[in-house]
Amino acid sequence: MALFQKISQLREFVEEVLKILYYYRGRVIFSFSGVTLGILSICIIITTIDGANKKAQDIFEVLGPDSIMIFGGGERQRAARLRLNTLKVGDADLIARVEGVYDIMKVYSARDVMMRYRDRNWQTRAIGSTTNYFDSLAWKLKAGGVFTTADYDRAEPVCVVGAKVYEELFKGENALGKTILVGKLPTRVIGVLEERGGSVGGPHVDDRVIMPLTTVTSRIVNEKRYLSMVRVKTNRDLDGTIEDIRAILRASHGLKGNLDDDFTIRSSKDILAFVTVISGSLLLFLGTASIVALVVSGFVLANLFYLTIQERKKDIGIRRAYGATRKGILLSFLFESILITFIGGIAGILLSVILGGTFEKLFDIPMMFSFKVVVFALVFSFFTGLLSGLRPALRASRIEPIEAIRG
Repeated sequence: MALFQKISQLREFVEEVLKILYYYRGRVIFSFSGVTLGILSICIIITTIDGANKKAQDIFEVLGPDSIMIFGGGERQRAARLRLNTLKVGDADLIARVEGVYDIMKVYSARDVMMRYRDRNWQTRAIGSTTNYFDSLAWKLKAGGVFTTADYDRAEPVCVVGAKVYEELFKGENALGKTILVGKLPTRVIGVLEERGGSVGGPHVDDRVIMPLTTVTSRIVNEKRYLSMVRVKTNRDLDGTIEDIRAILRASHGLKGNLDDDFTIRSSKDILAFVTVISGSLLLFLGTASIVALVVSGFVLANLFYLTIQERKKDIGIRRAYGATRKGILLSFLFESILITFIGGIAGILLSVILGGTFEKLFDIPMMFSFKVVVFALVFSFFTGLLSGLRPALRASRIEPIEAIRG
C-alpha cells in the first residue's frame, strides 16, 4: 500500500512540474535551445576527434610503420603552391640505392583533370604511378584488375577509377571496359577501387583516377623530367633512412650550407602527429563554443528561474502552508531545471546524429558515433541543469509561507 502511495505522489509531482513547464513554455524553449546547441557542439567534438583518430590509424596501418614519402617542393613552397616540380625522375633512382630501401613507388599527380563519360563530367586527380601502386598501398579492387608492366612500358591509355569517381561518372553502371575521356585522352576503365572513405586534412581519398606513370607524363601532362612524389619502404631505422635520403637529395639538387630543402619528406609517424594537431584544434575551437553555449544557456536558465520564483512566490507560500518542506521545494525546482537541460541534451544528441552525415558530405570530416558520446552529452546536460538551478532552488526553499502569502 505504501509503495502505491509513493508512486501516486511521484506521479502527481511529475505532472505538476510538467504543467509548470508548459505554463512557462516560452522561457523553457529559450533555455532548451541553448542547451541543445551546446550539447550538439560537444557531440561533434567527440565524434569528429574519434573519427579522425580512427581514420589516421587506418592510414597508418595501410602505409605501415616503415613508409617514407618524398614530395616535390619545400615546406614554404608547398604552402604557397610555388615551384613544386623539384623532385626529378633521376632522384628516384638515387633514393632506391639508399641502404634499407626495399620498395619504391613513383607518382606524378595531375590536378583538376576533367573526366567525361557520356554527358557526365567530373574534375579530379589523374595519378600516374608504377605498377606496385596498389600492392604498396594495400588498396584492393571492387571490380576488374590493375595495369600491367606491358601497359606501363607502352604507355597504354588504361585506368583504375576511385569509388568517388565511379559514383559520379557511372552512377552504379558497370564501368569495366567503358571508355572515358581523361582530359582529351580516350581511356579504357580496367578496374574500380574499393571505397576507403573521407579524408584527413586533404582531398577525398576516393576521388582519384590511377593510370600508368608513363601514360600520364607523356600523353596527358607532357612532363617527363619531374615526379610529384616518391614513396619508399625501409627495413632499417626510419629516422636514419630519412637522413640518408635528405643528404642524397640535397647533393643532387646542389643545396649547400643553410639553404632550405626544395623537397619535403614525410613518414607515417607524421600523419599521426598531424591528426593529433587537427584533433587539438577541433577540441579547442568546438570545445570553447560548446562551453560558451552551455554557460550562456545555464546563465539564462538561472535568471529565468529567479524571475519565475518572484511570479510563483505566493504559490510557494501556499505549498509551504499546506505542509511542503523546504527540501520538497528545493527538489521541485531542481527537477524542473534538470529536466529542461536533460531534454535539451537528448535533442542535441539526436541533432548531431541527423547532421553527422551532412557534415561528412560537406567537409569530408569522418565522424564516429559511440556510446561514449551519449554518456558525455547527458552528463554535461545533467550538471548544467544542476548548477544552473541550484541557487534559484535554494532561494525558493527559503521563502517563508506568511511573507510569501502577504506578498
